[in-house]
Amino acid sequence: MTFLMGFLLLICIGVSPAFAAGSSSFNFPQGTVDLISSHPGWKSQQKNSLGLHFKMKEHWHIYWKNSGDSGAAPKWKWTVENARLTGEQWPLPERIHVEGLTNLGYSHESLFIFDLEPQDPAKPVSVVLNLEFLICKVECIPYFTELRKEIPFSAQTGPPAAIFSKFIYPEKAPSSFRWSVDGRTDQILKTTLSLPVNLNLKNLEVFPEDGETFKSSVPALEPQGSQYLIQLPLQDTSKTDFTGSRFLLVTEDTAGNKKGYEMELTAAAPAALATILIWALLGGFILNFMPCVFPVLSIKVLSFLGPDQDKHKLRISGLYYTMGVMCSFLALGGLLLALRAGGEQIGWGFQLQSPLIAAGIALLFVWLGLNFLGTFEIGQSLSYLGAKKTSQSLWGSFMTGVLATVVATPCTAPFMGAALGASLALPAMNTLMVFAGLGLGMALPFLILSYTPQALKFLPKPGMWMQTLKEFLAFPLFATVLWLLWVLSHQIAVDSIIYLLGVFLLVALWVWFTHTVRHEKARQLTLLAGFILSFVLLAALPQESISVSAANTAAAEVWKPFTAEQVQQDLEQGKSVFIDFTAAWCITCQVNKKLVLHTTEIQKAFTENNVQLYKADWTDKDPKITEALAQYGRNSLPLYVFYPSGSRKALLLPEILTKGIVLDLFNKEKEP
Repeated sequence: MTFLMGFLLLICIGVSPAFAAGSSSFNFPQGTVDLISSHPGWKSQQKNSLGLHFKMKEHWHIYWKNSGDSGAAPKWKWTVENARLTGEQWPLPERIHVEGLTNLGYSHESLFIFDLEPQDPAKPVSVVLNLEFLICKVECIPYFTELRKEIPFSAQTGPPAAIFSKFIYPEKAPSSFRWSVDGRTDQILKTTLSLPVNLNLKNLEVFPEDGETFKSSVPALEPQGSQYLIQLPLQDTSKTDFTGSRFLLVTEDTAGNKKGYEMELTAAAPAALATILIWALLGGFILNFMPCVFPVLSIKVLSFLGPDQDKHKLRISGLYYTMGVMCSFLALGGLLLALRAGGEQIGWGFQLQSPLIAAGIALLFVWLGLNFLGTFEIGQSLSYLGAKKTSQSLWGSFMTGVLATVVATPCTAPFMGAALGASLALPAMNTLMVFAGLGLGMALPFLILSYTPQALKFLPKPGMWMQTLKEFLAFPLFATVLWLLWVLSHQIAVDSIIYLLGVFLLVALWVWFTHTVRHEKARQLTLLAGFILSFVLLAALPQESISVSAANTAAAEVWKPFTAEQVQQDLEQGKSVFIDFTAAWCITCQVNKKLVLHTTEIQKAFTENNVQLYKADWTDKDPKITEALAQYGRNSLPLYVFYPSGSRKALLLPEILTKGIVLDLFNKEKEP
């Protein structure tokens, strides 16, 4: 690709490639290249090398093994008699900026070294080198040439030619150097380079060998003691596994002497992965107590209270429920990875950005709520949707786990955000392990309960009260429907909401109609037909989008719409900035808004401390907000970011806010 660019430039300026053949030197209008020997003659006990020595005129350059944004590395093909090649060395490159592009290469002069091991000291070594290289200023010119050299055996000893010690070549990094992946955003790979404490290096430069994965621009470096936090700009954002990526580190010692080290990226440290998995497990466990999940958990609660409290069946039911949750989490994780690999910028809860999916869940909950109220009794064909048969149906337990996962995605529990964000930097398999950990954590309470007969003794005995409880639990389901309608009211026009309510009305009418069907089997088939018909009608839901900003309230006027550019301007002016990453379908966000962020006390604190407030609304799909979330290592909501006055270091607040957490931000600023 880069070489093709060179040829295109060549065509543009109308220059023809040059060819030459013959001697050990090749002169061309922009410089010379010579094939030279480290010693005038071979000697068995000395290190014998050949050098390819380029000298370029001012402003012209050739390329390193990763040429950068354009250009192409030189290529060579050796034909060697009476010796064998044992290695090649590329001198330390430099960044060369041309017309807004960043190239990696050499200007003025460079020497590529090739080590040879002669075989028969009684014979000379003969070398033929077919060389292909591209030399550029703004325009580029390719050259092809053949260089020849013959070096006789010599008993004379002596130091190698001075030119062989003029340039600096990288060495393998010591084992005490460690460079591992910390996390990533859509555009940036976050890494940590750990160096020995007593190694006082400065002016660290990083050159990636893989130009297809990493950009050649200068990465952001932040020294922290003996460590460097290095943010590598990504060229290929679909890649997920960066283990083994090779880099060249260039440093200077205290005397200003440069050194180069060849290094590879390693995966996140096992301890870090273990920590992430613990976060995932805890996050999944706490997710059970989030308001999104409770309405569906009520279905599972009924199964434990049911009359069929056979221990063996409960254990199997608990296992199937766990399988349903974990399979759903793994499916979500796999889908998320696949879509992101395809270039989609999505995160946790992405499915509710589709009005059709949100409406589908609302319709399903209407059916479940009506069943809880006893308006109809479901048969085997619909058993997985309800509660009465759940204790008898393993498939019902599995589907309850699926449902719990689907409706849990708008919520983020403590520990979840960090686990999901960190998982982005992990290889695909490890990312799926994090999702599996979330699922296991969420299913854990019911799994433990199903395997703990002692705990079951504390559950109340079956009785008529269970019918009352079941009917009562219909109302959390209906409340969830109301919430989903509110979410939809921020996504689609009023006419579409009316259409959906019309489908709900049809469902009620259909259920009433089934009471007129006397034959039990015919009534069940009629119910099944109505269930299918309602979703067929739902597929025709008009999804005309509305602008969320049109519904802005007075409070929203205080919170400016988020733009990265405006935030950057405020930070450059030394202002305090608070960013609320939120969405209408994020219940935790709405709770935080009502109880904390939009209260008079907190708004007053923001005003008194002259904080610039920004609202990043992710209710609808917005790649810019997805990218901004990723910049902070997150792909889920809520996320609260605070920049203290005069600081560019972002503070990430917990997912569940309290007034004290927010007020402490300003108390710390006032501390001497």
